[in-house]
Amino acid sequence: MQKIIEKYNIKAKKSLGQNFLLDEYILNSICEITNITWENIIEIWPWFWALTWKILERKPQNLTLIELDNFMIEIINDRIKNDDLDVWQTNLEIINKDVLKFETILKNYKLIANIPYYITSPILYKFLYEVQNKPNEMIILMQKEVWERIISKKSSVLSLFIQKKCLASEKVFVPKNCFFPQPKIDSTVLFLQIFDKYDFLDDNLFLTFIKSSFSNPRKKMINNLSNAWYNKEKMFKKLLELWFNENTRAEELNIDNYIYLIS
Repeated sequence: MQKIIEKYNIKAKKSLGQNFLLDEYILNSICEITNITWENIIEIWPWFWALTWKILERKPQNLTLIELDNFMIEIINDRIKNDDLDVWQTNLEIINKDVLKFETILKNYKLIANIPYYITSPILYKFLYEVQNKPNEMIILMQKEVWERIISKKSSVLSLFIQKKCLASEKVFVPKNCFFPQPKIDSTVLFLQIFDKYDFLDDNLFLTFIKSSFSNPRKKMINNLSNAWYNKEKMFKKLLELWFNENTRAEELNIDNYIYLIS
């Protein structure tokens, strides 16, 4: 990996939040989370193609690369030209576009993303809620702190909007020294398996409700909902049915509790 960085004089761009994952053991571990061989794969922001190389070794049927950095696209085209990457058994497409403006026609695909931390939540929202063709699975490298919020016993808007759409599990711990340049905090690789368990409940209705519930996290949930014009008596009755009371805060309820309150 270091030879590639030196050959192309690659420097991380702070404006794009670039931190390059170099550890080959971690890169291989990411590719072993799910089957890649003869699958449809979308990789977001591959940068200098370290993870792409490992994906190509496993010979997916289709690999779509979404990259915003023109210089990184020049690098991969040069590496393909020099037979540095084996693309001959894969239908490869490189798209120079902002991922938040990207829409795929692929179905039954898996998404892999080593992305800047500042755009993690928008990307999760896009592929879980906005795109017409949603992935079957997602493998996302993210800040350890963000992952801990997702799995915390205390609910949050972030954890709930993920749990409505998929089963989330931690697969690979990634120490900060595995990156160049080295970030300030450790990371983890999150595996999201998409399901339709709660699809009967309208997404907009769900998101509006949880945002209202957390509008002031330190206040009682019933007051937050009342301020958002939800029927206080009805909500209070449902809370009692779930063995909660008027002092309950939004963070105390899990995803199934919220589904019951809204339904």
